[in-house]
Amino acid sequence: MNTLYKMTTEEFEEKRILYKFNDVKYVVMDGKGIETYEQYFDKLWDVFGFSEIPEGWKKDFHTEDDFMTEMDELTKDKYVFVIKNYNEFLANDIKEKEKIEDYYENYLLPFWDEEVERVVVEGKRKDFDIYLVSNE
Repeated sequence: MNTLYKMTTEEFEEKRILYKFNDVKYVVMDGKGIETYEQYFDKLWDVFGFSEIPEGWKKDFHTEDDFMTEMDELTKDKYVFVIKNYNEFLANDIKEKEKIEDYYENYLLPFWDEEVERVVVEGKRKDFDIYLVSNE
């Protein structure tokens, strides 16, 4: 089951999650310095290596969701997505931070867990875990 974890840096390092398995795509984002949704969006594109946004599309939640649930963009079978320094990530925009967490936990992870096989032609389930790691 795909899961969202919240933990401290110490707990994360004790579990030795990063680069533990060869068949997992590890995606690491540093939350330090991300103060707006647009900064988050740009960083997300960078760390996942997504393709160019189609002309006329905006840097918004709908585009984020389209790419994060697109099998052609996420080609591996297993993902571990880590946001380090999560306590600093959107620290002055708690509402936006909560919306992103809600999206991960209630939409993105269930999508890759089982929904993809029902709603996408030839859709294939992916292992997808998210770690929100705070340095406090």
